[in-house]
Amino acid sequence: MGWMDRLKQIAGKAADQAGDMAAIGKLKVEIRQMGSKMEEALKAIGAKVYDLSETGTQFPPEVATLCAAADKIADEMKAKEAEIEKVKAGG
Repeated sequence: MGWMDRLKQIAGKAADQAGDMAAIGKLKVEIRQMGSKMEEALKAIGAKVYDLSETGTQFPPEVATLCAAADKIADEMKAKEAEIEKVKAGG
């Protein structure tokens, strides 16, 4: 095999590898996009469950505990907002 044939062979392999890498890169981007969509869906589910918990809907204890923790955080946020208003009002 001549050096030109060998060069063509190497170039062909490099092109194949580049094509594979591009395909893999594209698939990884699609996976990341799907992961973002999944996060949005889970957030929406969580928000709906939290809304339902505020209307008195009963959930298993592990879900009720999570909703109670969210309630506590919401109360703490309201307290911080009240502190901000107090500072704005001059003390």
